Amino acid sequence: MQELSDGELIGKYLAGQQTALEELIQRYFRQVFFFAKSFVKTDAEAEDVTQEVFVKAWKNLKKFDQNKKFKTWIFQIAKNTSIDFLRKSKNFVAPEAMQEEQMTLSLEQVVDESPLPEAIYDSKDFEQRLQELVNSLPPPQQLVVSLHLQQDLTFEEIAQILQEPLNTVKSRYRRALIGIRQDLNAPN
Repeated sequence: MQELSDGELIGKYLAGQQTALEELIQRYFRQVFFFAKSFVKTDAEAEDVTQEVFVKAWKNLKKFDQNKKFKTWIFQIAKNTSIDFLRKSKNFVAPEAMQEEQMTLSLEQVVDESPLPEAIYDSKDFEQRLQELVNSLPPPQQLVVSLHLQQDLTFEEIAQILQEPLNTVKSRYRRALIGIRQDLNAPN
């Protein structure tokens, strides 16, 4: 049996089939949870945010523009809900948008195309080390890396979710990769 698209599930739910909404939530629950966790850091807070995201999505599903991608829409809700949560808990750190814009042009030229050394890939703890490096990135870079690599979103979708220019998103990703590459190549 072929899996229904997001749009088909939304249509079925709006036609009265409750199980379609459950399937849609199951499809995105883990992704939204890990996305929220990249903002709030604890599992309990991420669960709260994730639950609120799906409540908001449920309340606004009739307003959803079915010409757009549901995945992008749900991640926009997740981003805004996460930021609202942080503001309420007074843990909000303002994005470094001004710096990002200024560095975009110069970073367009700075891309190291060389691959990582094979020895690094063969290391037993490579994945753990890589995750530590990603977690140590500044929050705006960490968010872009997480959305692109873990959530499999395009840079255009990420720019739309974050409501930021495409070049800013790309420069954050490049800067993160350059930093990770330098840290991986640095002697321990």
